[in-house]
Amino acid sequence: MSENLDFKSLIPFISKEFRKYFTKNIKALYHYTNLEGAKGIISNKTFWASHIKFMNDSKEYSHGLEVCETIVQKLIQELPIGNLKRTYLEEVFTILEDQDTDIFVVSFCESEDLLSQWRGYSRSPHGISIGFDFAALFDVSFHLSEENFFPRKVIYDQKLQERIIRRIINVALNSVELSGIHPDYPPKEVARTIGYFLPLFKHSSFSEEKEWRIIVTNSKSMPYQHELKFRARNNIILPYIELLTHNKLPQNDNQLPINQLVIGPSGTNEFTARSINYYLKNVGYPNVPIKLSRIPYR
Repeated sequence: MSENLDFKSLIPFISKEFRKYFTKNIKALYHYTNLEGAKGIISNKTFWASHIKFMNDSKEYSHGLEVCETIVQKLIQELPIGNLKRTYLEEVFTILEDQDTDIFVVSFCESEDLLSQWRGYSRSPHGISIGFDFAALFDVSFHLSEENFFPRKVIYDQKLQERIIRRIINVALNSVELSGIHPDYPPKEVARTIGYFLPLFKHSSFSEEKEWRIIVTNSKSMPYQHELKFRARNNIILPYIELLTHNKLPQNDNQLPINQLVIGPSGTNEFTARSINYYLKNVGYPNVPIKLSRIPYR
């Protein structure tokens, strides 16, 4: 247990170095859900981070994994058998293949009214897109145990994905070169770091989504585990982790920075809008505008 607590974390180092690629100045981020999900988020100030393997786009995770495995395998082959760096990389590769880390995701989008998002995330005829003021969103802590989480921009450029993976590996191999059999970053930490960034890598064909994600991980190599919960959804039992929110600015009365709600394509969206407007006025959001999707209902 003490070994897990003592090693340095590589994630903040890589996050800082590539920060400009994981964020940008925008006005708002939108979370697509259904009526029940929107009510839960607003009333409980809680988001559900769903297990990536059971999401509608679960296969997308394999894209980042394939990019990573290609790079690691090539580096292994370039090193002689018995070389300390090769042995180290082989251990990293084994851990990656075992995938002992469970990954949970909360998704956001830069677009308020996008057909692919209505189809993928609202999962009902009554979809809702909750708009959050981007700057104010960072006054809200998404917290769990002792950790805080923030949305990061998904990367669709494969060359940049490869740069990030190579940088993680190069930093790790430098520590092997300097410290020998006791490097600053054990193989488990390198695999955990790679595993953290992989859910932020998606194929370029999905770039229209302009997605952002909050990533939460549970790993056997971590000194503690986040509480796991389950809910039924359609034909599966979906694992998830609850992310509580807290507005750090006292003047905001712990409210979420919601700047608008968009009601998805539906034959009853005007009726839905009236009910949502009444609900918002009674739970502390009387001035949040409600818009109807511009996408035709079919």
